[in-house]
Amino acid sequence: MLKKFLLIVLILMAAFVISSCAEEEKGPVTLNIWIMPNSLEPVTDLENIFKDFEKENPDIKVKVTSVDWGAAWTKITTAATSNDVPDIVQLGSTWVGSISSMNALWDMKDRVDEIGGPSAFVPAAWSTHGLSGADQVTAIPWIVDARAMYYRTDVFNKLGLTSKDLNDWNSFVNALEKIKTANLVIDGVKVAPLGISGKNDWNVIHNLAPWIWGAGGDFVSKDNKKSLLDSKQAFNGVVFYVDLVKKGFVPLEYLELNSAQVSSNFNQGAVAIYFDGPYEVKTLTTPPQQGGAAGSVASRNFNVAPYPKGPKGRYTFIGGSNLAIFKASKHKEQAWRAIKHLMKKESQISYAKVTGFLPSRMEAFNDPYITANQQRKVFKEAIKYGKTYPCIPAWGVLEPILTRRFGIMWDYVTGSSIGVQPEEIAKQLKLAAGEADSVLSQTK
Repeated sequence: MLKKFLLIVLILMAAFVISSCAEEEKGPVTLNIWIMPNSLEPVTDLENIFKDFEKENPDIKVKVTSVDWGAAWTKITTAATSNDVPDIVQLGSTWVGSISSMNALWDMKDRVDEIGGPSAFVPAAWSTHGLSGADQVTAIPWIVDARAMYYRTDVFNKLGLTSKDLNDWNSFVNALEKIKTANLVIDGVKVAPLGISGKNDWNVIHNLAPWIWGAGGDFVSKDNKKSLLDSKQAFNGVVFYVDLVKKGFVPLEYLELNSAQVSSNFNQGAVAIYFDGPYEVKTLTTPPQQGGAAGSVASRNFNVAPYPKGPKGRYTFIGGSNLAIFKASKHKEQAWRAIKHLMKKESQISYAKVTGFLPSRMEAFNDPYITANQQRKVFKEAIKYGKTYPCIPAWGVLEPILTRRFGIMWDYVTGSSIGVQPEEIAKQLKLAAGEADSVLSQTK
């Protein structure tokens, strides 16, 4: 009798445990998302975008973790080689090729039509959806960074210049020459014609790219097997860009600065023209108490224009970030639902407002947030000329090589009384091409 009683108790306990486990499985799924600091309050800002999503999907809770850019590459590649992964991860667009080649990302190709298909996205951004030549979609474009030219309208008005004077390389140089000759001092601040950064900038390659493309050059051949940096066209583009310094348009001390420092100088009135992304519009329209520069000299007198047109066309660098789902995620379906939410026009615009970046989806560019703003709508024009780097495994290795070679070139500019000579530029480009070819031949 006692044995029978104990058996019944054990059966009931087992049933209770099974029932409890089942209830746990029916509870909300926690989606872990790794992002980088895209805004001043990265975790809170993205959590706010997900509030409606969590109401509509009570079975999902979103947990956002912000990872500093400096640590992100190591953290993500380490995760990619293990099963200890977030469900969704933000990838810099130039990282997609390298991370995708690790075979750790979930293929979303069969889901893309649910978010409008490839044509729904900024074309240059969509080119980073996965490995070049592979029939997979491993990273969905999320936020877009496009570069354009910021200029001081008060300086232009004083000198009789207009945005048309920035249309092509020749008129651009003529405008800079006019600003240089004027030797302007406004509100006690001497105004340099142009602000560009040098070797100490994380954007060294991105800064040079539009000029290389505008001269008809490129970084890698169409089959992604050979570097093109030692071509005549690439040489011409780099020489034109470096000559902007040699002609005295850029104070030499600027070549020791990074992009953020050059941006700050523009905001404070020390520069007439410089190149930056859409987030500078947000900076110039946000009060200082909230981390912006509204009220500064530039904020009262600025406009935006596309890059000047080169001999072989007008180009701008398109970067930004994509979203990927790890294969090892246990919640891929829920993760896809979360990505779909972030692709909604409303989500794209809401996030653009807090980050300053552009949306990745074309329909969002018709929103008044962009079309009703004189400066932001220029970026709608700029993305037409967008171009990016090949989405290949080797790019993660090539970037530091090119950054180092271009850095050496800037060293010659700042370290010589006569500036860098064309022969030295050709030498550095040839060395860069040789190193790149070595990497390309070893990376499949």
